[in-house]
Amino acid sequence: MLVLILAVASFLLFLGIGVLLWLADTLESREIRRKRTLSLQKPLALLSIIQAYDPIYAVLWEAPISALELIESGGGSGIPVARLRPSFDKAAACFPEIYEGCSFVQWLRFLEETHLISWDGYRVLVTAEGKAFLKYRFVTDALVEA
Repeated sequence: MLVLILAVASFLLFLGIGVLLWLADTLESREIRRKRTLSLQKPLALLSIIQAYDPIYAVLWEAPISALELIESGGGSGIPVARLRPSFDKAAACFPEIYEGCSFVQWLRFLEETHLISWDGYRVLVTAEGKAFLKYRFVTDALVEA
């Protein structure tokens, strides 16, 4: 009889933990969505996709391009968003006047609004436009040096 009571209690405890995990995941997803929506107050207005093709401004696009290449290396499943943080930090350190007041989330939003990436939860993927951008950008080292 004692074994039956322990088995029922264990099963109920298992169900309770499952419900609590589901609740925590739902609340965390809502919080991430809310933060993502609120964080887009100031877009990264000083960069435009046209500048990526201009030899003068191409150096500003080194971090976004390296991030796109990193995301593309993840294949069809993409990569976790956290792996892009070093690219953003490096760019913000190199160009503080461009990235002043811009957060990591706003930077990702900029890439998403320019249709270079698709951001879904914790993962990012390169879009078809992003792949075309990487394939057909015409800025070379020789042009930058000129």
